[in-house]
Amino acid sequence: MIYTSGSTGRPKGVIVPHNGVGNLASAQIERFAVTGDSRVLQFASPSFDASVSEVFSTWLGGATLITATTDHLRPGTDLADTVRDLHVTHATIPPVALATMEPSDLPTLSTLVTAGEAVAAQVVEAWAPGRRMINAYGPTETTVCATMSTPLPGARSGGVPIGGPIANARVYVLDAGLRPVAPGVTGELYVAGAGLARGYLNRPGLTAERFVACPFGAPGERMYRTGDLVRWTAPGELTYLGRTDDQVKLRGYRIELGEVEAAVRNLAGIRQAAVTVREDRPGDRRLIAYVVEDGSGTVTDPAALREALRASLPEHMVPAAVVTLDTLP
Repeated sequence: MIYTSGSTGRPKGVIVPHNGVGNLASAQIERFAVTGDSRVLQFASPSFDASVSEVFSTWLGGATLITATTDHLRPGTDLADTVRDLHVTHATIPPVALATMEPSDLPTLSTLVTAGEAVAAQVVEAWAPGRRMINAYGPTETTVCATMSTPLPGARSGGVPIGGPIANARVYVLDAGLRPVAPGVTGELYVAGAGLARGYLNRPGLTAERFVACPFGAPGERMYRTGDLVRWTAPGELTYLGRTDDQVKLRGYRIELGEVEAAVRNLAGIRQAAVTVREDRPGDRRLIAYVVEDGSGTVTDPAALREALRASLPEHMVPAAVVTLDTLP
C-alpha cells in the first residue's frame, strides 16, 4: 500500500498487488540495459513508488544497488559527487534535480531515466548525448510505470514523448464517451493490464470512479482512468499534454491542490484558501497558498502558518509561501 495525495484532504492508500512488480522489473531490465555490471542508484525514498522500480529491477537483473543517505542525494553537488564517486551507471532522476547539475558532472552515468514530471526538450538536448536517456511515465495505480519512451535523441523538436506501453500493459486514448480518438487528437489516457492496482483502501466510491470497466478487454476486466491528457503521435508514441483536474506534479511528487487547500482552510483564522503552482523563474516551480482571514484576529504571520501546515502535510506539500489577500480574485 502506497499513499498518494487526495483532493478531499485525505490521502488515498493505493493497494498494489505484488504480481505487477515482476512485469515492471523485466520490462525495465530490458529497456534500461541492466546487467550484472550495472550499478543502480536508489534515489527515491522508500515511501515513494519509484523506489520499487529501482530496487527490484536491480535485484532481478543481478546488478548492484547503490544506497546513500539523504545528505548525499541532495540535488546539485552532493548528488553529482555520489554518482561519480560510487561509479553509478543507472539512475532515475526527475527533471527538477537534473536542472541542478551539468551533464559533465555525471561521467559514469550510462543510462538516465527521467520521470515524475514533464521533461522539457531542452533538458533532453543537454543530457541525452553520450548516454541512453529514457522518459518514463506511470501513476502509482499502474505499478510505478505504464509507458516508456525509446532512447531519446539529443536534438528534437516538439514535446518529449512518454513512449508506449511496457510489456503486458495496454493504454487507450479515449474521449468522454470512452471511444478511441485518432492520432493527433487529445484524449484522456486509460491503462489496463498486468500492473493495475486493486483500488483504494476503504474508498469503494473513489475506486469505482477511477477503476472502470474496460470495454476492450475480457469480461470483468478494468482499466485505470489516469486523468492525464495525451495524444498519439504519427510514429506511435504518446505525448503528455496536462491534466483534466487540478492535480499537479512538483519535484516528482503527485499533489492534489485541493488537499493542500483543505489543510490551509483548517487552520485557525482562515476563511478561504486557494493554492497554485507559480513559475516566476523558468524551471523554478513553487507551491503558493493565498488566504483570506476570517476577521477573528487569530491569524499569525505566514511563516507560522507554514509551520502549522507541517502538522498535517508532508514537507513536499507545504507551500513555499503564504500570501494574505483581502479577497480571492
